[in-house]
Amino acid sequence: MDSKPSVNTSSTSPYDQVLDVDANANCTKTHQVSSSTHITTELPVEILRIIMEFTMPPTVHSIDSTVIARDNRSSRSCSLQTLRNHVLVCRYWYDVGISFLYRHVVILQSKQLFALAHVVTNNRSLGEMILSLHLQCYVSVSQLATVSMATDSILAVTPNLTKVTLAPILKRQPFLSLKFLRLFTLAQNTSSRTTDLHLRIHHGLKYTLGLMQAFTYLTTFHIDVIIGENDELPTEHLHLAFLEELQITWHPYRHDMGVCSALAETLSLPSLRRLLLTSQVLEDGMVFEPLLRKFGHSLHFVSLVRPYMNDLYRPYERRRPLPLIPLLSMCPNLRHLVMDTCIAIRMPVHAHLTWVDLWAPRRFLDPSEQSALTIIPREEKVKLPSLRGVRLLDMSLFPFSGARTPLLIPPDMVGSTESVVWNYSRLDLRHDPGLLYRQKMDEVDDVLAESLEHRV
Repeated sequence: MDSKPSVNTSSTSPYDQVLDVDANANCTKTHQVSSSTHITTELPVEILRIIMEFTMPPTVHSIDSTVIARDNRSSRSCSLQTLRNHVLVCRYWYDVGISFLYRHVVILQSKQLFALAHVVTNNRSLGEMILSLHLQCYVSVSQLATVSMATDSILAVTPNLTKVTLAPILKRQPFLSLKFLRLFTLAQNTSSRTTDLHLRIHHGLKYTLGLMQAFTYLTTFHIDVIIGENDELPTEHLHLAFLEELQITWHPYRHDMGVCSALAETLSLPSLRRLLLTSQVLEDGMVFEPLLRKFGHSLHFVSLVRPYMNDLYRPYERRRPLPLIPLLSMCPNLRHLVMDTCIAIRMPVHAHLTWVDLWAPRRFLDPSEQSALTIIPREEKVKLPSLRGVRLLDMSLFPFSGARTPLLIPPDMVGSTESVVWNYSRLDLRHDPGLLYRQKMDEVDDVLAESLEHRV
């Protein structure tokens, strides 16, 4: 059994104060740590650590989505407040619990970022406790420079960081992303420490990729880009040695095939394992062929999604299925395929494909209308000897959790008789075997939950 941390009651240390950087707080506060008592120091360290772990905001069973995280801000705030109260019980509880409070930092407001920068630069031992930093706050024009400097100052004193996510929210100002990115590349620590990057670019794809050379340790890159008629395509070689996931959401007006060809020619991604493409241009057959020919052999996960649009002239049920035979032939090591279709699929032979996820509008989740069984008939499943299951995804989830939903909620999360339910302020969802859907939207939810035996 670990011994209790030693406490020097005669010393006065900055540890005696805990900063309140709550997303819902109206101001920055400091709280004094109480003196230890005999009762509060009787608990063994192992038990106290378990108490702290149970208090922490959920990570394993929560969905790491920017939209959902912001909607769930209140419950996260309550968890952090409870954890903070535990840390403030006494010096002994502080010594055990302070690392839990700083271990995983999520920044939802810019004032949190500025407060954190002030704390860790004045008490570097707190910075050493931070293992992950997730920045997803709104950034205005006037804050571009200060947010960049604050982030860089935090990264300068957090040597144990293993995950840094930059996902600034610049709604209605997408042109700011390029300026924001320039500031980060000029910063001393930010670009070399960032592991996950999500940017929304209004034109300027060529110049954005030109700045990416500075992000040498990037493992995940999501770019949401509008490609205009006069936009230049990337021409400079870009090598990202550690990039494992590339997600592109684009809204093109010209040279759709040219964009994929240019990316395939200029990108060097030796570690790429997951490719997610979201665009209406996927309607045009093999527009994504250049990317799959370049990277397909190493891919384990591929998502090809055409966002659902309620178009009377092009209804969802008339969408052509994606050309699976050439697609899977270019991805011989694929394990997980995600696409959108509600038309019966003819599958090619594939030795390693394990999971298939199918996005579909809610009305097609009713087994009386359509099911995974009819989309991929049994005679087609025979061609997939490694296939473990087919799952339907409720398209109404897409605005909340996006194309990464199958990664955030993998199909093997539940067993054949299990279910997992998430309750958020604006979203209730349920994961049953073969089905992931929103609850409390209409009266068919009970039917969905009771009819799983018809699905796979």
